[in-house]
Amino acid sequence: MATHRTPVAGGFMLLMACCGWSGDVTHAQTGVRDRILGAWQLESRTVRTSGGEALSDPVLGERPAGRLFYDASGRMALQMMREARTQPISAPGRPADASNPRVILGYDAYFGTFRMNPRDGTITHHVEGSLFPEDLGKDFERRLSVEGDTLTLLFTSRSPDGIEVTRTLRFRRLK
Repeated sequence: MATHRTPVAGGFMLLMACCGWSGDVTHAQTGVRDRILGAWQLESRTVRTSGGEALSDPVLGERPAGRLFYDASGRMALQMMREARTQPISAPGRPADASNPRVILGYDAYFGTFRMNPRDGTITHHVEGSLFPEDLGKDFERRLSVEGDTLTLLFTSRSPDGIEVTRTLRFRRLK
């Protein structure tokens, strides 16, 4: 009798795997989603070239302050600002940045919804409101990892000079 059940059970498991169902993936999605809910404080933000060279960020500087919030309804908000920001920069270090409002203000903020893709290890922020109108309606996909009370978001984009860079944001859970 056991010899008949093994092929049936194996076939059922194969069918479930082919259909993309996995208890572990569902559990992983719920587990990571539950672990990111709440308030996070930005601890560090680094910008590196594909060769590993660290770059200074003209918008937020070396040690920006920031907060990131995720709630159970699928909403999120992010705010970051340049350290010791007491007024706009009147004369940025690079002449090309003189017309860049992100550099002048030293502040970035947006809110919207989020969705997770645990298979890819990513989270997507859908922007509903932003300090910068050009971001409205965009989807910002980030690689995501959570270890204890540390949340890391990583993404690749172009610097103002057109160089491909990887930005890494590390947050610590606020309690």
